[in-house]
Amino acid sequence: MIAGDDFLFTLHQFIITTLCVFFMYFAWRDQAAGTFDRLEHVNLKFIGPLLIGIFLGVYGLLLNEWGSLGIVLGFAFAFLITFSIFDPKYAVSFFIFLLISRPWEIFKNDQMMAGMPRDIFILCFLSFIGHKIIRKRFYFQWNLASAFVLFFAIWTFFSIIPSFQLVGALINYNEIFIKGIIVYFLIVNVVDKKEYILPVQSALVLGITEKAAMSFYNSFFLGKVADGERLTSVGILENSNDIAAIMILVIPFTLAFLKGITVSFFRYLLGLIIFSFYAYLIWQSKSRGAVLGVGTLIVGWFWLKAQNKKMATIIVALGMLLSVGAMSMIKRNAEDVEGSTNNRKIYWTAALNMGIRHPLLGVGYDGYPLNLLTYTDGHVGTEGKHKTAHSTWLLALAETGIVGFCFYVGIWIFSLRSAWVMRKEHPEFILAMLSYGTAITFLSHTYMLYPYILLGLTVASGQFYLKDEVKVPTKGLEAAVLAKGLH
Repeated sequence: MIAGDDFLFTLHQFIITTLCVFFMYFAWRDQAAGTFDRLEHVNLKFIGPLLIGIFLGVYGLLLNEWGSLGIVLGFAFAFLITFSIFDPKYAVSFFIFLLISRPWEIFKNDQMMAGMPRDIFILCFLSFIGHKIIRKRFYFQWNLASAFVLFFAIWTFFSIIPSFQLVGALINYNEIFIKGIIVYFLIVNVVDKKEYILPVQSALVLGITEKAAMSFYNSFFLGKVADGERLTSVGILENSNDIAAIMILVIPFTLAFLKGITVSFFRYLLGLIIFSFYAYLIWQSKSRGAVLGVGTLIVGWFWLKAQNKKMATIIVALGMLLSVGAMSMIKRNAEDVEGSTNNRKIYWTAALNMGIRHPLLGVGYDGYPLNLLTYTDGHVGTEGKHKTAHSTWLLALAETGIVGFCFYVGIWIFSLRSAWVMRKEHPEFILAMLSYGTAITFLSHTYMLYPYILLGLTVASGQFYLKDEVKVPTKGLEAAVLAKGLH
């Protein structure tokens, strides 16, 4: 194994080991609370030695491949692989962590690490299907949001036909977009109980925490910054706007883990430190959309906590004004800011024209860059080489047409409904959707992994609360009928 940087190597070891600790805690808690989904007709005395044997075998294989550098990392991988076989919810969580952390971008020239995404996906799929067969549960969770996700994926696939780059679009579809769709359905289908969402949340939080720490290290210790002295990270999330957006996404879920701290002083102090760390990094990214997203997060939190909704509405209005004011305080070159604003106007107008003129299938998946010159009369702004719609919603409209756009928006609407039902017990879901949704209004995350993790988490958790909501009116009706009968 060849590590590109000692700090990044140590950081990854620490984060992935922390994930192991989380998984152990969740497994212990399931056992203690009796929420563990036991295997019927399987001898527990057989499972224990089998899992230990798998762990030792995998650990030995990794040590042989990585040598002394892999003592800790190999142990963590072997542990997580064993847990993935033990329960599919850990397999899905581990797979999500890898897709976010992307350790193959850190460890250069390592063939085993480079093949990890494929290998862990196969393991995840086999664990999911295997447990379905063993437990004789030949069914899948299905709801309106899942239908919209499936329809959007199919419609996007058909939109490749008019994109005039069939081979390239198919490759990108399979390597980028389809991962998010698969992750969404895996999350929704492994969460059979409310408690089972926690491993997935921990994978999301730790994966993005690692990326945030990397961006802090890269920018403030190594001095590696983007144009305009902006925050940057490693690999696919090197872009300042993208790393800022996913940090907004993870703030509510990170703070939600602090609920278990019983001492209020320490809970609030730790919460303030975490929020301040992320807010500082987002500010240093100099992303106006991300700053507006943070403003939405703060305003949304105050609105949910407010008892007087009239006062809450005033707070929302003032908060949004302050957020807009904060955007103007970002220290970026005036020409850069003006150029960015003008570029977005050009790109958004082009996206609207593409969607309106091609309402059925749009200009096709991955077709926006190729058609940009046509729909702007050759005026592509100052970012000619970065041809994107700079809006998640408008990119869906441009490349999949009005029909695909409706499918995509439908996913978010149903997910928002789920988040709204959970707002009192779990406000992190609606806060994440509102703040991240605001940030990606200015970014092209339509086909990226992160929206589908968030949507999957929200829909998977919300299914239990939506069921409870449906039952309440029935009970109320029965009570009313009974009361009427008594009179």
